[in-house]
Amino acid sequence: MGLSSLKTWTKRPLIVATMGAALLLLASVAALDVLIDWQVDAAIKEEAEIRALNWAENFYRTTPSARRMIGQGITTRQEAERLENSFALVGVVRFEMFDDQGMITLLSDMGGPMPEQLFNELALSVHESGEPQVAIVSQTGAAAPEKTYAQVYLPAVLPSGENIGTLEVLVDVSNFRQALQAAFKKTGGLMVAGTAVFLLVPVVIYVHRTRQLRHKDRQLLELTRYDQLTGTLNRNSISQIFDDHFENSETPLNLGILFVDIDYFKQVNDQFGHVCGDLLLQQIAHALKACLRGGGDAVGRFGGDEFVLLLPEISLKDFRCLYGRVMEKATSPKDVSGAIYAPSLSIGAYLAVTGDTGRLALHRADLAVYAAKRRGRSQIVEYSEELEGLFEQEDILKIA
Repeated sequence: MGLSSLKTWTKRPLIVATMGAALLLLASVAALDVLIDWQVDAAIKEEAEIRALNWAENFYRTTPSARRMIGQGITTRQEAERLENSFALVGVVRFEMFDDQGMITLLSDMGGPMPEQLFNELALSVHESGEPQVAIVSQTGAAAPEKTYAQVYLPAVLPSGENIGTLEVLVDVSNFRQALQAAFKKTGGLMVAGTAVFLLVPVVIYVHRTRQLRHKDRQLLELTRYDQLTGTLNRNSISQIFDDHFENSETPLNLGILFVDIDYFKQVNDQFGHVCGDLLLQQIAHALKACLRGGGDAVGRFGGDEFVLLLPEISLKDFRCLYGRVMEKATSPKDVSGAIYAPSLSIGAYLAVTGDTGRLALHRADLAVYAAKRRGRSQIVEYSEELEGLFEQEDILKIA
């Protein structure tokens, strides 16, 4: 460009300013595209890792043979079907298991052939480092829409803390990615129209929106497991845990079962109102959760005013100490909307042992709680054979 041309351009400050602003805007948009892509990928990886960890936690908790499956690749058809049925809860598509040498031992689609390459260097690296690794994979078909998956490698750490291998979990994150992209499109106009300074505002909005979507996604997962009033497991979740304990009849149980029924709950609602009744349920649920030992212990709301506690691998002595503590904590005087109220509980206790079926254990715990009601309520009754045939069905219905 000659000197005369340069002078001509310098006489047109609006054009120069506009071109400079356009270049700055293009540069800012390009930089923001890179930043947004990074944010989307980071959010997807984080969400996929959380889902995979939730699935793995459920796998360890509900599968007594986890060590055998990971280390030797030996599984039954029932175990494989139960694992595949759990995929829908967190969007898992498939899994692979590797031993502590990085050799594949088991994959979910067992009907197909094992891969030719049995050794997986990444699986061995994850096992040795103890750190998860996540990669995003896109799949495009001729007729099907593009699918996005997250390939999550997790160290196979048992509840005891022992690292025995690696789990590779493939998580479908297509819907989550689409939600993030939809959120970006809503803020894209602000990014393009703004200046370099104002472009920071949509980024903040976008990050906030991303967190909202992740939070909403977690809330949807929690709604499928927990009772929203008390924060304990809901009936379906506690029933699933109960069934899992009895799925393998060869496993020694020593499973403590407590049925907790709030006495005169209808009178509480009638006298103080349903708001106070809900508050009482929350306070008792809090007391029950405080009595759990941790680990595999679980408490769930089984009905309107009924709770169930499951206490695996507990001795009879510890079982009796624990249900005594439950009665003490849950029946201590409580402030119900300014009125001091001492709850009354009827508790049925049964310690299931090897050879019991789930139906038998449930019947015996039920029988114990009915006996507690029949004997005047506000007490604990531990199942004994003397209770069998003690009550007629009509009496049980009347007491309940």
